[in-house]
Parts: sequence; C-alpha cells; structure tokens
Amino acid sequence: MSSNPAVEGAVKAATEVTIKWTAEKIKEYVVKFRHRDVAFVEDVATIQLALKQRKTSEYKIFKDNIEDGRLRILFQLGLTLRGIEKDTEKCKNLRNTIVKKYGTQGLHISQFVQNGIFAKLLATYLEKGLTPEQMKAEIWNLFQHVDQTNSFVQAGDDEQKVADAIVTRIQSHSPKTYSISGLKSVKENVRRIAKMVLRRIDGYSPEAYDTDIRVIVFLNRIDDETVKKKRFKRH
Repeated sequence: MSSNPAVEGAVKAATEVTIKWTAEKIKEYVVKFRHRDVAFVEDVATIQLALKQRKTSEYKIFKDNIEDGRLRILFQLGLTLRGIEKDTEKCKNLRNTIVKKYGTQGLHISQFVQNGIFAKLLATYLEKGLTPEQMKAEIWNLFQHVDQTNSFVQAGDDEQKVADAIVTRIQSHSPKTYSISGLKSVKENVRRIAKMVLRRIDGYSPEAYDTDIRVIVFLNRIDDETVKKKRFKRH
C-alpha cells in the first residue's frame, strides 16, 4: 500500500503540535505546583513575573517585617501590577483575579504597593531613625488600615464624592498621613481632589510626587515632625 505524502505530512504536523502543546502544559503544571501560593493567578507569564518580585529590595524589606502570608502575596502582586501596568488588559485581568481571591480590600492593598506609596513612606520611616521593632509596628499598622488612609482615584470617579469620603475619614481617624493616588490618566483629578479636601480640613499639608506614570499626593498632619517642606499652592 503506497503512502500518501499529504496525509503523512498532516499526521507529522499534528503530532508536533500535540507534543508542543503537551510540553507547554506540563511546564504550566510544574510552575503552578511548585508555587501553589500564587497558582490562582492562572496565567503562567504573570506568575513568573510575580515570582521575580520576591528578589526585589522592596519585597525583601516588607518580608523581613511582616510574617502574614496573605499580606506577603498581596504585596508581591502589587509589585506585579506595577510591572504590567502599561498592559491594560493584563492589569485588568490581574486586578479581577485579586478581587476574586481576596476581595476589594485585598485589591486596595495591592494597589497601595503598585502606586509606590509604601516605598515613599518607607523612606519617611528611615528618616525617623526607628528601631527595628518600631519599623515593624509602623508597617503592620500601615497595612491594617489601608482603606482608612488611602484613596485610589480611577477614571470616571465622582471627584466631589471622593473628596467627601476622604474628609470623613480624616476627620474620623486623624491619620498621620493620608495618600491620594492615581495613574497618568487621572493625574489632574488627583490634584483637584487633594485641593478640595485641603479647603475643608485644618492641620494637614500636602506633599506631591509626580511621575510620567502616576501622581501621589500625601496629606501630612502638620504636628508630625517628619512633615516635609515640599508644597503646592492651595487655591
């Protein structure tokens, strides 16, 4: 019986595709099995990026001070969000995954890290000359009250409602520092909201960090000795 080159070629191609698909699936299973704590992310490329965050100085400092496994994962995913934030679709998918696993509060913790707020506050803690025990207590307290001391502005947010919520939180809790942050698309919104808040509260002074990617405005309680002298004009 003579062979059919076309059939043989099709069979060979199908076999190669199957082998390749199987090898890729095996690789995915191995990655997810070895790193079960972040396997819920599903996308292997995102998992691998998340694993790289464990080698960063920012993560190592956090890990040295916080033993809570849930917070460590959320911190790691916050750094991952920062790494993929230019990819709108990937960023959206990871945010949804975080919400599904850890709820809205979990997402807020990750966004807190993504926006670089922890890194900025860490510099403040170091300037204070805190002992290791005091540093650990400050970081733990910071991550226990993320929803009370931070607002993440997104496109479409009602600026007046956001400002009202911030004023209520500050008046209720009188935090040493309150942060208002957002990505490039809402930078001006963040600045307007900060000014709206400052018109309605006393005892706080702003400190703004502005980059090509995001803006963060810290409202520092002025009786805190670490308040900086960087200011923007109030109107």
